[in-house]
Amino acid sequence: MPFTKIRSPETFFRYLPAGPRDKAWGLYVTTAGYVKITPAMGYPPPGHPEHYALSWQHGRVLDEFQLHYLPRGNGAFESKPGGRRQLEAGDFFLLFPGAWHRYAPSRRTGWDEYWIGFKGDHADRLVREGFFSPKRPVFKPRGEHGVMDLFSDIFIQLRAEPIGFMQIIAAHALQLLATALATGKSRHGDTQTDQIIRQATHELRSRLESDIDLHELARDLGVSYAWLRRTFRQYTGLPPHQYHLSLRLDKAMRLLSAANCTVKEAAAQIGYSDQYYFSRLFRLKTGRSPQTWKRLALGHKARK
Repeated sequence: MPFTKIRSPETFFRYLPAGPRDKAWGLYVTTAGYVKITPAMGYPPPGHPEHYALSWQHGRVLDEFQLHYLPRGNGAFESKPGGRRQLEAGDFFLLFPGAWHRYAPSRRTGWDEYWIGFKGDHADRLVREGFFSPKRPVFKPRGEHGVMDLFSDIFIQLRAEPIGFMQIIAAHALQLLATALATGKSRHGDTQTDQIIRQATHELRSRLESDIDLHELARDLGVSYAWLRRTFRQYTGLPPHQYHLSLRLDKAMRLLSAANCTVKEAAAQIGYSDQYYFSRLFRLKTGRSPQTWKRLALGHKARK
């Protein structure tokens, strides 16, 4: 089954079939895209599959989650059981499988809308554990918190389709969920917890060339290791060790996509002096050896 692709300067969206391995990951992306709606422009634009059709008059029900982000404009959102809400620039709203909903931009302002759809056991578990609820579908964070960087990388992955891109964009979906949840908790300004977690993520992102002593990091941040691990996972969806490892492997994938970078060099640049240990870890986390990933990535580039 081919991917559905719609591209123009003002819109881009994809609908993605998922294989058994994608589903086994625990969360897999079904769709992602963006649309820029100018004032008085019809909404939604055409081109979406029939079962995604949306109208304000009838609303709709989906069998998946979708997280939407509005960097510009305003409009209205209504769902059952979430009720009706006004949407403003910077808001997220989350659609839940089986929950009726409808939404539309204001004809006076239009809006820019970015979204990602997903399914999976992990997403279902986040609802069961109370992180998200259909009764609270709208999040009003302060500031962007890297949201557009995450969406930009999702669209880069979708256009290039490198090996492993389904798992990479699934990780981005989790980061977007965590951002909506964490920043939504601090709509009245950054709390001390927000600042600590932001500093922790900065340290993890800036130190991809080596392992990090998380107990030492917790001490430097003035918190216990148990608190850091628990709270970091609530904010990002991943414990700090897995978050750091995911970032390191993402960097390795980017390095390996270059023809002049060997597996040994990629391993060294993310702090692994033992190429064979790196290769075993890479295979464990991605399902492919780095040699296979590199060969397929370069082969895909050659076909472009």
